[in-house]
Order: sequence, then structure tokens, then C-alpha cells
Amino acid sequence: MTEITKQYKDAFTLDGRLKPQAGVTKAKVAAVKGLVESALHGSAISAGTLKETMTTSDAIFAFAYLTNLNFIPQYDAAPRTWNQVAGTFKVSDFRPATLYSLTNQWKAGVLGDGNPTHVAPVVPEGEPYPYAYLAGSESASGGVTKRGFKTDFTFEAFVNDPVGFIQALPGEMLQVALDTEEFVVYNALISGVGATEKLVGGVTADGTTVAANSPISRAAIARAIFELSQREINGRKIVVNGGFNVIVAPGQGQIVNFILNQTYSELNDGSFVMNISGYNPLASVSVVESEYVIGDDWYLVPKPGSTRRRVLDLGLLVGHETPEIRVENATGNYVGGGVVAPFEGSFDTDSATFRLRQINGGLLWFKQHIVFSNGSGVA
Repeated sequence: MTEITKQYKDAFTLDGRLKPQAGVTKAKVAAVKGLVESALHGSAISAGTLKETMTTSDAIFAFAYLTNLNFIPQYDAAPRTWNQVAGTFKVSDFRPATLYSLTNQWKAGVLGDGNPTHVAPVVPEGEPYPYAYLAGSESASGGVTKRGFKTDFTFEAFVNDPVGFIQALPGEMLQVALDTEEFVVYNALISGVGATEKLVGGVTADGTTVAANSPISRAAIARAIFELSQREINGRKIVVNGGFNVIVAPGQGQIVNFILNQTYSELNDGSFVMNISGYNPLASVSVVESEYVIGDDWYLVPKPGSTRRRVLDLGLLVGHETPEIRVENATGNYVGGGVVAPFEGSFDTDSATFRLRQINGGLLWFKQHIVFSNGSGVA
């Protein structure tokens, strides 16, 4: 089982991220944890005891809690690609996510005369301060949504292979949760850009001509960076300090990294030779592969935190930032009283039902930050 005590001050609640339900105690969770670990190490006695306690007591709830205790640290530590291209942004409800910024309402010719509209104006002696009003800029990709699924584990299957189920459940649900994050972020990016974000093409600083929708090359990336620098948001040019990501389809990363790391020095006869140790103006560009990018498509995106305005985020609902695993307790009651344990099976089908709930969404705030090419070389 995952070692969690080194990561959290309170290993039982993961510093408040988990809230145990009634009847779930440290002692019960520790007992189930001991049985699970012993069973996973091959103890037939522990496996039999585990099977017995899970089907005849409330130990199933301690197991569900233990599953979350192990799921969350694995979830936090799991590798992702989306966090290379996006940040995180917490929202308080399911409405469209909104960024707020100050919209200048200076009185022209009286205050701030001659200042850029985004700079605080000079306030003359005795004059009132001008007003600036908060205005919302809605996310182009909406807000967060609730996602999830249920999976049934039959009474017969649990009797036959309880250890296999216990071993497989957290990992399989973890993969679904991670895949969901990847999808919502990249889907926001890919579905959010349109014709106005495509690579227009033109001449680069060294005189190379780049076609519209050019295949990826050093010149095409340089041209994309230039085109991005000429765009404006609310009348202000986009400035990127911190570099860019180029997002490509699987299998393209190695080729693009080779292209990015080529630098050239000119010889006296006018020819060029490769000089890997030379100055590389594209050194701040990193390559990210995504299964959601297809064919020769590529996207130039500022790295998270490299622009004053947010670009791309994974939206999370406050208080529900982590996926949650639950077990259903719709098992009925024994004749004469007493609640039936979940692994004895549901009232209708003798199945134990586990559920994953995940609340998130991809947020593309300003698509003007993205330069896209389909690699066709055709406008």
C-alpha cells in the first residue's frame, strides 16, 4: 500500500482532504490495511479473514476509506502532460468560469491625459480619483462539469478473488481520473482555437518565407512566435516571458526536439554548417506530445505563468479538487434487523457498487495566445 505518513501531517484525513463517515475509525482502517497488505503478500489466512470481515461487517467502509487514502497520494504524484501546458484554477460553482480584470474608465483630457489606458493616471492636487470598474471576462471553454462512473463487483467474483479486486481497483480508477484530466485540458485547447489563430505565414528575421499552415520547422516556430507577439488583447500586445510549448502528436516529439536544437553558423563561402554549441534562439521552446493532437497539427502555447493573463487551466471545484471513490450501501436489512454489508451484494443483483466522481473542466481563457497550424502548407 502507498506510504502516506511522510507526505501529510495528518495521515488519516490527508490534512483534511478526506472526511471519514460514521463508523470509520483509525483502528478499523488500520486493521483492514494490515489484512490487505498481508493478503497481497500471499497470506491465505489473511485473505480468508479479509473475505470474511468484508462480507459480514462494516469493514467494507473502512476498505473504501483506505482505497481513498491510497488513491489520493498516487493521484497527486502521478505523471501528467497537461500540467506542462496548463495551470489550475479553482471555481466556486458550475457556472461558466470567469476572470475579472480592471476596465479603465478614465475621464479623457482631465485625468490620466497622455497615459496608456492600463497605467494608473496622475491625480492632480484637489481633484477626485477616477473610477475603475471590475469587468468579467468569461472563459471561452465554459466551466467545470461533473464526471464519473460506477462499476459493479459481484458477490461471486469477490468470493473467488478478493485480493485481485482490491489490488486492481485503485489503479484502474486512477488511470481513468488521469485520462479525464488530460482530455478536458487538451480538448479545451484544440476545440477552442479557430481560423483566427492559425499560422498566417510570412518572412522571418533571417529572410526565410514561411507558408500559411506551415509544417513544423525552426522557421515556422519562429514565425509563430512573431505572429503571437503582434496580437493584442484589450489593446495590449501579448508579451511572453518564460518560453513556449509546442504541442504535437505522439511520435513527433523526438523529431521536433532535433529541429529545435539545431543551430547554424555561416562560413566564409556563404554555406551553413550545423553548430550544436552555438546560440539557439529557440532554446526556450519545449515539446509536449499529446494523444489528442492528430497528424501534422501543432500548437504554439506560452508556458504556464509566462504571460500576465492566464492562458489555459484545469478548472477545479473548490472543496472537490480530488476525485472521490465511494461504495454503495443499498443492500437492505436482514430479517429481524441488522444492515447487510455491501460485499454481501446489493438487494437486486448481489453486487457491490463502487463509484468514481470527478469534477473538473478545461479552461481556455484567451485563444489569442495560441498559434495553430495543421501542417498542410495551404492557407
